[in-house]
Amino acid sequence: MSVKKLALHVTPDDNVLVALENIEKGEIASAKDGTEVVANEFIKQGHKIAICDIKKDDPVIKYAYSIGPASQDIKRGDWVHSHNLEDTTTKQLAQECEDFRARGKAGFIPPETPVKPKISRDTIMAYPRPDGRFGIRNYVIVISLVQCANGTAQKIALACGNIPCIVVEAACGEFTERFERTKLGFITAGIHPNVHGVLLVSLGCQQTDPEEVKAEIAKYGKEVEHLCIQTDGGVTGVIEKGIQIVKGMQERAAQVKRQPCPVTGMITGCYTGGSDWTSGLSSNRVMSETSGLHYRNGGIIVAGVGRGGTPDEAETYEVGLKLMEISDRFNEDCTARSGVGLSDVNPTPGNKAGGLTTMIEKMARTAHGRDGKVKAIEQPGFIPTGPGVWGIDQPQGANDAYACTTMAMSGMHLLMFTTGKGTPLGTAVMPCVKITGNPVTVETLGEMIDYSAVPVLYGEKSVEEAGMELYELLLDICEGKPTKSELLEDWSYTIPHGTSYNGDYEKPCQK
Repeated sequence: MSVKKLALHVTPDDNVLVALENIEKGEIASAKDGTEVVANEFIKQGHKIAICDIKKDDPVIKYAYSIGPASQDIKRGDWVHSHNLEDTTTKQLAQECEDFRARGKAGFIPPETPVKPKISRDTIMAYPRPDGRFGIRNYVIVISLVQCANGTAQKIALACGNIPCIVVEAACGEFTERFERTKLGFITAGIHPNVHGVLLVSLGCQQTDPEEVKAEIAKYGKEVEHLCIQTDGGVTGVIEKGIQIVKGMQERAAQVKRQPCPVTGMITGCYTGGSDWTSGLSSNRVMSETSGLHYRNGGIIVAGVGRGGTPDEAETYEVGLKLMEISDRFNEDCTARSGVGLSDVNPTPGNKAGGLTTMIEKMARTAHGRDGKVKAIEQPGFIPTGPGVWGIDQPQGANDAYACTTMAMSGMHLLMFTTGKGTPLGTAVMPCVKITGNPVTVETLGEMIDYSAVPVLYGEKSVEEAGMELYELLLDICEGKPTKSELLEDWSYTIPHGTSYNGDYEKPCQK
């Protein structure tokens, strides 16, 4: 009798299974829905096996979507990967855009009105702010306004309980565009709804005007003070005074009480970092379901669109055109700088070793981590003004630290962050909720993981069940439950300074 090995049939329309464990030649790949196929060759964990004959040029279907055409005939039971599956991502996306333009505005189909889900509560206990928003945390933070003040700011933060401390790599001698983004990063951190009070630390001869930053933060009703190393007693004097100021803010922050605030006012978002073979099969799908619950509940979602997108992600025809424009700009920038397009360098070698063959597969359309159509494209620092999905055009958002900071700059209360490999990354002004579907990551890096989507990977829990479970966890975190990154005291905050996808220049480098 042949040995059966676990496999996953992601959707009933797929013509491949994904091996959940190594499958030897002659063993049976067996999915929970009853789909089975005998392996013609070794199938590595995370890789695909055909469940029917697929002719050359016919689509390979995963997530009920074509991830690319077969580059040769594939027999039932064959391993499906780069040797017999062509990556036509660029062509596929271009065709979608061409079809969108051909249909025109008259052919655009607006999204249906979402059906409100049933959730456990309509309000969360949070901190009302003078500007009408609310915070789910009451952080007191320290911000260094120039690289030369980083050490002093960090010593103050450490002495006050290792509280969030924002440091900067320069903030002096920067060109105008980059400096304006740096200054925006300081201000948006200070006015963030999760922040109660701010101590600004400067050197005295930096590019940033501390009084300007202080005044902008004060407009939002925040406690904000400034100390200057050159005029307030040097490093030692500023540290002593800074500790007193911060501890005073902490005492007053502790007196502020949580009050009922609407769940619909919670701003959240989705990000995928350190993707592996389990991401699109479990954690991203669960995150997408949770995002969808919040969207259908009338909540607010911020989404990074630094790589653009396809028009089917847009709420209006005009936004669809904007998403295509960003995609074109991204691909042009990649090509200008490296001579190759995105699909030539992504998926990465590590992604491919794990079973991800094409960029379309990695993007995992139906499991990308966001539900709801994008209603507008805004710039970093934009504060959402109502329910729905707000896209932020952030070219450098593909970097984990930049992306998290970009979203924080829009006043996001917390971020859902899927990671196959595991990461401790947090932010100085909002909780990052780490989600993984990788059983090894859960076992070995549990100190970093807030939610395990492993049961979805093995069919022990439905995506819908897990999505609601994660949503309830988010609400608990809103009411004070600490995330793992908070317990690890990872207070990262990396201000995205450039407008190019691969550097600091407005226009691509000329080779």
